[in-house]
Amino acid sequence: MMTSASSTGPLRRHAAKIALVALLSIPAIVGGMHAVRDRRGENRVLASLPDRPTDWPSALALPPKLDAWINDNFGFRAALLQAHNRLRYRLFHEFPSIQVEAGRHGRIFLSAHGTNVPRFSAVKAACAGGEAKPGTPAYIGRLFHDFHAMGLRPQMMIVPSAPVVVYDDLPAWLAPVCASAATPVAGWLASGAFGPEAQPSIYYPLQEMREISRREVVFPKHWFHWSGAGLAEVARLTLPRFGRPPEPAAPPLTVVTLDGIPSDISGLFAGVQLKGPIQGVDFAASGVESCYGGRCFPEFKEYAETLYDISRFHNPKAPKRRLVMVTDSFGSKVAGWYARYYSDVEQVATNNISQLSTDQIRRLKEYLFRDRENMDLLILYHDVGTTTGAMQQGLERFHEKP
Repeated sequence: MMTSASSTGPLRRHAAKIALVALLSIPAIVGGMHAVRDRRGENRVLASLPDRPTDWPSALALPPKLDAWINDNFGFRAALLQAHNRLRYRLFHEFPSIQVEAGRHGRIFLSAHGTNVPRFSAVKAACAGGEAKPGTPAYIGRLFHDFHAMGLRPQMMIVPSAPVVVYDDLPAWLAPVCASAATPVAGWLASGAFGPEAQPSIYYPLQEMREISRREVVFPKHWFHWSGAGLAEVARLTLPRFGRPPEPAAPPLTVVTLDGIPSDISGLFAGVQLKGPIQGVDFAASGVESCYGGRCFPEFKEYAETLYDISRFHNPKAPKRRLVMVTDSFGSKVAGWYARYYSDVEQVATNNISQLSTDQIRRLKEYLFRDRENMDLLILYHDVGTTTGAMQQGLERFHEKP
């Protein structure tokens, strides 16, 4: 029996192909109709639509640029990416970024500070055998010389990061390396590399924090930064560095545990929400005025929002003295714990300080370093920020010559 021509026409015979092409075209159509507004996704800048070529070299460069734009802008991309990341994490406990690695006992580690560096580079930099930027000890020696010339007598704390403090939670192949106390910072201190002015004023509490972490939380299991009741002990240990005994002090600060707090590194991957408990200070219950962000410093409101990571605390029950903290991002997490020993604590992170003008830096220094007879100055950076040169990038603005 012969089939009619109408039932075997080109449209009917190619219907499946047409449907498949139409289906595959939907993401492209949606992507073209709805541009991606937030171009900072996945901790990077997403590709933009390239300009129309105007000459032969720009025409040759167009295909890879166009390909990158298509990859970053096809329809439903964000939803599909999040679904892929969730599936990968739940089935294999893997993170869709080399920047984060799962350790043991439910802990996660920041593995790398970028996507263009080797895996575990941020871990290995803190541990024995880690590479350190040459010239760092000499820079720190010059830093202290310049601060002394300004009439300031700072103390510096180099904070051991999670890999060398809670090394038992690292993957088994890496734990023995980070268990060693022969870290780059410890090597510098042992050799006297910082020079006579700086050396006595540098505190690297590796053994102390390892001991504290056995009793109290120092690094939450889902965080990169430190936090927890253990920071109260770390703050107390620094007081003798300023020639001040731990007592007298205000009453102990009230510790509170907050559940379901998002991880501070969740922004490195879409779709996977890491949450857990965090210990901190209940400042209201402790009678302490606390403030975070640019609004805390109306004295330099013109550029306080630019600095962003700044905080201030006032405790009327504490000894009448001011602590000024110049820090990296670890600073705001510990600053409030010092409010038991100082009536006023003022913390400024240098992460964004390069955006300030020379005149703004001058005025910032004038304000922070006022009333020097009644203030202590603590410079605080974590170990990897020190060994990789991030400390120098932030601090050099504080002792640059006008």
